[in-house]
Formats: sequence, structure tokens, C-alpha cells
Amino acid sequence: MKIGVHVPQWGDSADRAGVLDVAQAAEECGIDSIWVADHIVFPVDSATKYPYRADGTPFGAEDGFLEALTLLAVVAGATSRVGLGTSVLVLPMRDPLTTAKVATTIDVMSGGRLQLAVGAGWWREEFDALGQEFDGRGTRMDEQIDILKSAWTKPSFSHAGEAYRFAELACTPLPVRAGGPPILIGGMGARAQRRAAERGDGWHAVGADLEVLREGRARIDARASEVGRDPAEIMISTSAGVSSNPERAVARLRELAGIGIGQVVLNFDGDAAAIIERVQWLGDHVLPEVHGS
Repeated sequence: MKIGVHVPQWGDSADRAGVLDVAQAAEECGIDSIWVADHIVFPVDSATKYPYRADGTPFGAEDGFLEALTLLAVVAGATSRVGLGTSVLVLPMRDPLTTAKVATTIDVMSGGRLQLAVGAGWWREEFDALGQEFDGRGTRMDEQIDILKSAWTKPSFSHAGEAYRFAELACTPLPVRAGGPPILIGGMGARAQRRAAERGDGWHAVGADLEVLREGRARIDARASEVGRDPAEIMISTSAGVSSNPERAVARLRELAGIGIGQVVLNFDGDAAAIIERVQWLGDHVLPEVHGS
């Protein structure tokens, strides 16, 4: 099992020192990957409710929010081994060709360390502010994934879809990693799981509920078989918390590995110093027990 951690992305520790101190500590302690989330603007007057916490987003307009791909580029330059990931990149808010080029650049400059967990997004007002349609974003994301894969595997290509149309073009260089950065489909709904089975290199879930994850895995495996894919090729990842008790943490991570979860991205509260303390705790007490699981 691979273990990743988020770097500070909002608040007082979301600066050069805070981000790079956490990233470099993670690399030194044996963490497998560094992760970032994705928001571009914060709509102050919003009717849309945050779907993952009853009390709203864990950040406010006053906290700021560092842009995801720029942040990973900086982390790539300050590290040499640790992987780089998005949890999740809201793909339908972004132009697919620009996204393909930026991701390729990070991949090339990091030596092939990037993976992208992508999602359809939830914040209608953010889409509105960016001039992107909220309705139909899932169908548009399917096209975007196809465009990314073409940009990462072909010297030149064209596209003629419902949302995007362009004549033959080149978006080179190709990524260092053959096929480009793996694309994990984020989300807990049936559409996300179906998309992971049909188009994704993996599924990126939320939480550590064993039964929920087991059921999601079963649906993905069944759909992958229906469309002629080998379910074993679809990696299962989840973003979750972990107990501060090392025995409980190791037990839960082993349980997740036992149902086929290959990667867990951990979220720690607090400032950079607090996150570094948890990272070092992982390196001392947890990673030696779970690496290889």
C-alpha cells in the first residue's frame, strides 16, 4: 500500500516555507506522495452546500487557497522522489488542452511523478464565476479525459465532440511516463464509479468505510468486465483520516489493503509544524508496518 499526505494549501502555513517543509519532511520520512486539492475562487455569496461536511468547507474566503497545479510544480522542484497528486482536480472548470500541457510539463520536470485524481466538481457558483457550465459537466469531463489521453500518447491529434472541437494539433512533448500521468476518477456516486471502470486508470474515493469501499470496488470490477477491461488494472485509492493511535492506524490501513485499496491519501489538521509531527510519526510507527501490504 502507498501512503500520501496533503500539504498546507490554505491558511497561515500555505506559503513557501510551510508547503516545502511539509513536502521535504514527507520525502525524508518515506511517504510515497504529496497531494493538493483544487479551488480557484471562493464565491462569498453561495447557495451551494459543501457535500463532505455538515458545517461547510474547512477553509474560508479569508484563508486563501493556493492553485493546485502551480503548487505541485513548486513541490516537484523541491523534491526528488515523492509522487505528486491532485485530490481532486476539478477538470470541467478547466480548458483540457491547457490542463494537458501543464500536467505534461509537471510530469517532464518531475521525472514522471504526477498522477491526477479528477472530479466533476460540486460548487456551481465557482463554475459560474469562471464562465464554465455546471450542468452537463460530467459528459464534458468524459471528453476532457479522452483529450488528455490523446495529448499524452499521440504526436498529433484532432477532436470532434459535443463540447470540444479542434483540427489536428500537436501538444508536445509527450510525458515522461508512458501513457501520461494516471487518471483516477474521484467521487462516491455510481457515475464516478462507472467512469472509473470505463475511462480511468483508477478510482479515488473518500473515506475509510470498508463496506462502502468494498461495494464501490465490486461495481467497478463488474462494469470493467462488461466493457472488456481487466479489473486488476484499475487502482483503488481513497482520501481519508487515520487514528493517532499507531496500532489502530496500522490495523485500519491493513484492513483497507485487504479489500484492495492500493493507496491512501491522509489529511491532517493543523499548521505545518503539526503536519510535520504527524508525518514523522507515520514514518516512525506506521509506514514500516504497512509498506508492502
